[in-house]
Amino acid sequence: MKHSSEKNRILNIYALHGFTGSCLDFSPLKSSITSDLDDFGVKVNWLCPSLPGHGDSSHVDCSIQGQYDFLSQYIRTNEGQRKASDSLGEPENVLIAYSMGSRLGLYHAIHQTGYWDAIVLIGVNPGIRSKAERASRRESDKILSEKIEKNGLHWFLDYWKKLPLIKTQSMASESFQEAMQKRKNALDAKGLQNSLVQFGQGVFPDLWDLIPNIQSPALLINGNLDVKYCEISQRFLEIHSQTQCEVIENCGHAPHIECPHSTAKVIVAFFKKHLS
Repeated sequence: MKHSSEKNRILNIYALHGFTGSCLDFSPLKSSITSDLDDFGVKVNWLCPSLPGHGDSSHVDCSIQGQYDFLSQYIRTNEGQRKASDSLGEPENVLIAYSMGSRLGLYHAIHQTGYWDAIVLIGVNPGIRSKAERASRRESDKILSEKIEKNGLHWFLDYWKKLPLIKTQSMASESFQEAMQKRKNALDAKGLQNSLVQFGQGVFPDLWDLIPNIQSPALLINGNLDVKYCEISQRFLEIHSQTQCEVIENCGHAPHIECPHSTAKVIVAFFKKHLS
């Protein structure tokens, strides 16, 4: 990672949420990481956009190119604001991204191979390798989108939270779950439909062969209960020499939500290693 002086060290953390998620999903993680890095002498700027199809970006183009352009413009806007300010020091740019957000982050890292000083991907899948399986996933996502249109947002949210991949989020604190559910209830059904069919795993490209091009050190995080994604991370590790994998015990697909303090601990250790 590039270094500014110890006195003026600044870390820009771009945090990309998952499907049906929000930037506020990172709140418990943010608190722990910011506190620990402050003790390390690092000023942290958290940059957490609402991704296309979600929040205040519910009507933004959700296609792969649209998502990439959205993130690129968000980064450019932040850089422009930084240069216009009086802040000292050259920031280091790191990525923390979850599930859908990690697909977008990985896509950006592959197309901007030297931009990120470090990337943290939680529950990432670099793409379905089989064309037949991708086609099947596109069809199932299309059917689910049609059901959302027919049955409405609340039907979908009830269906979604019961999926094995998602239901382990019930391990989060009760107050956090209530706030998260309130945020989800305010989502736009059409935005979710667009995100599902335009940026779902069925249309997302197979990026596996491009992973070695990434120049950034990478940390992949999974919960031990999420066996499928633990296996995916091990495959990623085999083809990217700068990758580190960490498994968080007693949680599933969303360690930053289910076990935020344990997850923050491994992220901070990773950052310290590459900031030193």
